[in-house]
Amino acid sequence: MEQKRITWVDGLRGVASLFIVFHHFIMGYYPAAYRGEEAIAHLAGDVEAEFSQSPLAFFAIGDLWVSVFCLVSGFVISYQVFHMTEAKQFSKSLLKRYPRLMLPVFALSAIVYVMLHLNLFFNGPASLLSGSEWLAQFYQNKTTISDLIFSSIADTWIVGMSTLYSNAFWMLADLFAGSFMAYILAAMGKGMNGRMLYVYIGVAVVYLSTNSRLSDFALGVLIAYIAERFGERIQKHKKACVITGIFMILTAVILGAYPVAYAPTNAYRFLNHLPDRLNPYYFYHMIASALIVMGIYLLKPLAKVLSLKPFLFLGKISYSIYLVHIPVLFSLSAWLLTRFMAKTGDYNLSAWWMFGISILAILILSWLFYLLIEQNCTKLINRAAYKLMEEKDTMEKDKSISGNKGAEENKI
Repeated sequence: MEQKRITWVDGLRGVASLFIVFHHFIMGYYPAAYRGEEAIAHLAGDVEAEFSQSPLAFFAIGDLWVSVFCLVSGFVISYQVFHMTEAKQFSKSLLKRYPRLMLPVFALSAIVYVMLHLNLFFNGPASLLSGSEWLAQFYQNKTTISDLIFSSIADTWIVGMSTLYSNAFWMLADLFAGSFMAYILAAMGKGMNGRMLYVYIGVAVVYLSTNSRLSDFALGVLIAYIAERFGERIQKHKKACVITGIFMILTAVILGAYPVAYAPTNAYRFLNHLPDRLNPYYFYHMIASALIVMGIYLLKPLAKVLSLKPFLFLGKISYSIYLVHIPVLFSLSAWLLTRFMAKTGDYNLSAWWMFGISILAILILSWLFYLLIEQNCTKLINRAAYKLMEEKDTMEKDKSISGNKGAEENKI
């Protein structure tokens, strides 16, 4: 049975992927806008340091948009589970999850492996110009085929924090584990009464108290359950939805801009006083991501904007963008910066020209990666899943035919 998609969720996923790209651009090429005064600045005055702890940083806090990415995954999984009509759909969806995530990562890692051996990464020289220690950390050593296989198939998903082939891979173990947690939580709530809401709230609070990225998935399930069970009643109060949605988005902008690299010293210092067991930026960013999703759900005009074709296109290739952008920023972008600086001697002019070209390259390469890798991987996975399911169906059919024959023989 074809399930209706919530289109604005796809658009939000696409926006999140672009903001993660912007975040990594800032970390690599304008480090003071991420680390504050302790990093090398390239713009006049204290513009970068002030940006790093202002609400404008909302658009460049990668940790926040990773939270949104994970929460949306939990939301979508739950929505699908709530609308499944057959147990086989649940089994098939679970079966496909690991290869659906892993095969594109393996393909991207193989590309990076070749690039490493062809010396196509220029982040070392570029880091000397930008002053970013982060930019200098990766792609310094060649890897082996064994590294490629075990990193792509096991370490990235089980051990976690794997950054051998991309710095963006650090959260994929959480994405993998959180996906399965979302399936289980959603299955628990399917067909249950409204009191299941308290169970989901309890799970979300417990995970939030442990500074776990799995909190995003618990919150995603919670929001999906609210939309499923209480959505019609909520949407009847249109004015309240608009006011509440705007309040949630504005609050998300403030909380989501809480800096990651250091404790803020401006007005944000009033948010520093959490219990010692809580990581401030994890906590605030997870809450902000939940407010973003719930706020968009309540604000229909904003949901309609995110459902426009350009945003849906970004959503379609969002996983490819997430995988592709780091190798591009460390190879093409770094090379362009060194070349432009040699020609112009102007860092800011060189960096922003480089960024414009890099964004275009990332979008084109991500689209190609989606067409050539993601789509073909999906077709392969669907065929494999069909074969596994078909085998069971065939056995049951053969058993049924055999039983019918036996019954007919008994009649004779």
